[in-house]
Amino acid sequence: MNNENFKNYIRYIGNLIKEQAIQAKKDEDNPKPGFEDYNKGAVMAYYSVISTLKNQARFFDLEEEDISLADINPEIDLFAAPKKSDTNSK
Repeated sequence: MNNENFKNYIRYIGNLIKEQAIQAKKDEDNPKPGFEDYNKGAVMAYYSVISTLKNQARFFDLEEEDISLADINPEIDLFAAPKKSDTNSK
């Protein structure tokens, strides 16, 4: 196995999960009718995945930057109330 490929893969997956989580939060903040529960569940799932990845990284001597998740805080970015500017833009 090529270590550089593995590092790139982990960074890519971290970025992809982060982007999907942020979109899920936007969808939760501005749900389409009938999707409120689905959107809330999606955000909760991303919260769990990102929290687990970040917590487990330290046991493998990885920095959050190594897995591309240093710039997301699940407690704040996924569970915080929507910002006023977010609720006005659709």
